[in-house]
Amino acid sequence: MLDKLKDKYVFFDIDGTLSEYRYDDMIYMSRNPELGCQRLDDFLFSDLFEKARPLKTMQRIVEKLNPDNIFIVGAAVTNNEINQKYSWLAKHYPNIKKDHIFFISSTMMKPEVIMECCKHFHILLEDAVFVDDRLDVLRKAEEMCIKSYHPSSFMP
Repeated sequence: MLDKLKDKYVFFDIDGTLSEYRYDDMIYMSRNPELGCQRLDDFLFSDLFEKARPLKTMQRIVEKLNPDNIFIVGAAVTNNEINQKYSWLAKHYPNIKKDHIFFISSTMMKPEVIMECCKHFHILLEDAVFVDDRLDVLRKAEEMCIKSYHPSSFMP
């Protein structure tokens, strides 16, 4: 599967794609779909994300890609979460350039953000690939002609 990403511009999600999607051993602690597995107090005050486990398979893949062609499109709720994710990415995925990291408030807007990044960075849409764990977002991206993969596609 790595060959599907070679010579492409790859847009990765973070939660559930580059990191495990589980915090305090729960998947849906908040009972709020906007917050997912974290509670609002976690987003505001805790260091919960810094404890997230990176996915080794994804680390190996990212290490083999051209750093100029790697982008992050992640959803974030608070500045605390954003700061932690920058720090976490620098620690676990050091070859990702900070100016290629984009945080947005709505997961469902990721395909539009990818389209805008392609325009801004002069990337042909057929050269862009999106990797995310949310099937609804992947479907939307494919409807917009963005080649999309679930992280499970890369598991050995």
